Amino acid sequence: MELRNGYESNFLGENFNVSMPKLSLELQNDILNNAELKDNYIADYIHYSVVMSKSNRQAFFSAANFHQDDFKQVKGRRWFIDPRIGFENQIGPEAYTRNDWDRGHLTRRTAVTWGSTYISKRASNDSCSYANASFQHANFNQDEWRVPEKIVSHFDRDLNNKLCVFTGPVFTDADRWYTRNGLNNSIRIPSAFWKVIVYIGKKSGELECQSYVMYQDAKFLSDKRGQHNIDHRNYQVTITEIERLTGLEFSEELFNANPLYFFPRKGVNEGPEAFLTPQSSEDKNELDKGVVFSRKDAESELFVSRKRDIPETEFDAFIERGKVE
Repeated sequence: MELRNGYESNFLGENFNVSMPKLSLELQNDILNNAELKDNYIADYIHYSVVMSKSNRQAFFSAANFHQDDFKQVKGRRWFIDPRIGFENQIGPEAYTRNDWDRGHLTRRTAVTWGSTYISKRASNDSCSYANASFQHANFNQDEWRVPEKIVSHFDRDLNNKLCVFTGPVFTDADRWYTRNGLNNSIRIPSAFWKVIVYIGKKSGELECQSYVMYQDAKFLSDKRGQHNIDHRNYQVTITEIERLTGLEFSEELFNANPLYFFPRKGVNEGPEAFLTPQSSEDKNELDKGVVFSRKDAESELFVSRKRDIPETEFDAFIERGKVE
């Protein structure tokens, strides 16, 4: 389909290149490669792209461009298996029946329904690729996860009504697995999901971003009213933390564009030089599970200043100021 332009890194403007995250050394062998995909591994759709994990048959991440000015409210929700990726490399419709697990969109359908009415309708259906779905419990998908999705839909801090949005699952050693008679393979259930919103700041005119992580834990699975009690600021994190949780590597520009920079929290992380990446499906003796990447600026005065703890009294205020003074 020639309409499938995929994610565009220069979508925000000529002077604002926002590249897709790279996969760390540990995850390289788990990238799904196929000659029918762009650069052998990127599945392009209308206004978004997906990079798949071979072992989990779910996406590492989905990257989308959203033009708020051109948004169209259209109908169209036709789920399909993408033959370019292969049926055996995706979790198909048989896994989402007779249970409480949803086909959770990574790139939300309404984030790509922009442009002409024709393109928007096609994009609506194109968002329903099983490659763009991840195993989300109904109580989470239809409740708490709506919070970061609504932030995207109603975002108002950008200069030109254009957003780049990255979304993906978090896989850990503590993941649960779903299996039943009739399924050929067990399905790994993500422990959490993350979202990164990138934009040109309305006040600053510079690249800015916000990032969030929400967990599929007992608290969030208990009801369908949790979103009404959520303060989204409690789930806002640094790019650094998402890198630590996923093994992805975001560009230097996004690290600098996040108002939290690197916000250390006791027991969570102590700095990028101490990262431990998630365990993969590779043989545990094959790769060093310690540091797989580091920041060149880790010793600079600017970086050290960003590693300081933010007092509780300042935590809420950073949202209004856009950065830590």
